[in-house]
Amino acid sequence: MIVLTSFMTTDKSYRKILEDKLYDPYIHKHISYPVIDEEKWKLLLFLIEQHKSLTTVQREKYIISTMLVQIALDTHDLVPIKQRADTESEIIEKQLQVLSGDYYSGLYYLLLAEAGEVQFIQTLANAIREINELKVTLYYEEQLPLETWLNIKTKLNASLLVHVANYLYGSDLESIIQNWLMYQRLDSEEAHYGHSLLRAEWEERNDKATSMPLIDEKLIRDYEKAVYSDISNLSSSTVFMEQFFYSQETKQMRTSRL
Repeated sequence: MIVLTSFMTTDKSYRKILEDKLYDPYIHKHISYPVIDEEKWKLLLFLIEQHKSLTTVQREKYIISTMLVQIALDTHDLVPIKQRADTESEIIEKQLQVLSGDYYSGLYYLLLAEAGEVQFIQTLANAIREINELKVTLYYEEQLPLETWLNIKTKLNASLLVHVANYLYGSDLESIIQNWLMYQRLDSEEAHYGHSLLRAEWEERNDKATSMPLIDEKLIRDYEKAVYSDISNLSSSTVFMEQFFYSQETKQMRTSRL
């Protein structure tokens, strides 16, 4: 039986390393400190820590570099789409958001290059390329069907961790990672805002001409069911992931599957 790694110890130590890498006094004088996506962080720690053939140095490099990329992507997403800023402070903030995202991304490359991890550099670079291609599709394809749009958003939300999982374990975990992370996103947004932000995004994209009632409780439950379906289909080489998902499920999820 595989014993779950103690997250209390690994989380604290890796988080301190990550925070030290992220901190820059000039950048954070003007823009807010980057937010760590906690669900992706926990899943990333588990994926890396359970791969017993990795050395201690590799685990640290893979965890920190992957999260630096995730934070770089999230930081770039905060940059306003509008072409012109209204004030000098807005111009500075926008420029710093772009530059800080580039800075975090550059740190990942430096970290792995110094360790000679060429293959993992390529893995993260492929993920970044796929994410940018998906974003371009969303931006330029104005008449995407709802199902296609949701599929792209689901892939976007999980692409980085899917590429890392594929590198470590093969493609068996792709579906479950996508469904789990989208479930967590929808559930978190429902708790904080009373609805999913995806719904507002879809309606804005379609000038509110097409409502999206499925993006709320029913869609959350659909992703939840998909996670448990994926768990039942895990292969013998990836069945250890079942322990992670059951350890992270909420009381509501646990009740729904009984």
